[in-house]
Amino acid sequence: MKKIFLIITVIFFAFHVSAQDKIYKKKGNVIEAKVIEIGTDEIKYYLTSSPDGPVYVVDKSSLIRIEFSDGRVEKYHVSYKDPEVYEGQLTKAIKLNFLSPLLGYTQIGYEKSVSPLKGYEVSLGIIGAGKNLGIDYYWVNGQNKPYRRNAFGFFADYGYKFKKLPTFFNRGVRMTHVMQGNYVKPTITAGYYTDHALNFKNNNEPNIEKRNNLFGAITLNFGKQWVFGEKFLIDGFWGFGYAFDNQKVNENYFDDMRNHFAIQGAAGSGFGMTFGLKVGLLIK
Repeated sequence: MKKIFLIITVIFFAFHVSAQDKIYKKKGNVIEAKVIEIGTDEIKYYLTSSPDGPVYVVDKSSLIRIEFSDGRVEKYHVSYKDPEVYEGQLTKAIKLNFLSPLLGYTQIGYEKSVSPLKGYEVSLGIIGAGKNLGIDYYWVNGQNKPYRRNAFGFFADYGYKFKKLPTFFNRGVRMTHVMQGNYVKPTITAGYYTDHALNFKNNNEPNIEKRNNLFGAITLNFGKQWVFGEKFLIDGFWGFGYAFDNQKVNENYFDDMRNHFAIQGAAGSGFGMTFGLKVGLLIK
């Protein structure tokens, strides 16, 4: 009878040991436990060595996985390079350069996220759809007369985004969006427009003449994008690089700074810079 009781005790003990859960933490230690509750941010458990309590609590953000006694495995340490982390999120957006009308043009773009680390953006700018830029100049007879560029034309650009992995999390719960975060974006820009320019070649008296402008640039843009409510976004950026146009450096012209609206730089320097603040709407 004693042998039978001993066998039953051994079997029960072996089953009890094999039926424990294992909690694997990021620091490398393993907790042998009995999980009693899995919440949104934390997990409650008993230690196997203390099945009657006390109850311990651990944050999900500190765990790699839990191996349950029935063989089921629940993972918590995920790779944020995995597209499944962002499943169900919108990955396209229509964007407007919010400041562009104040600079004399309107720019509308389309962005598509192709992975958590990459995406592309294309945009079209209408030069002249905005404030008619101009300055005052001094006439020989002592009167100030308004001068306006009266520019009209178009430009387009294409950029490919290299994004940093999202880092905004809250106690193990994902609180970010695949289109949110810091980025670097090499961009190609090309455009054409006509405008009026001041020329002082005739006895230093100002003359207004029409110009045909071709311009382009290869820039490296740096920015950060925020997504709100998975519906709206804000994108702030600045950049610099190589710029070129068909205008020769001419000391007779009033404008020694080449303001090509989307690209700005000093005449003849080959240097261009860009900046902007875009707002957008996420779409399917």
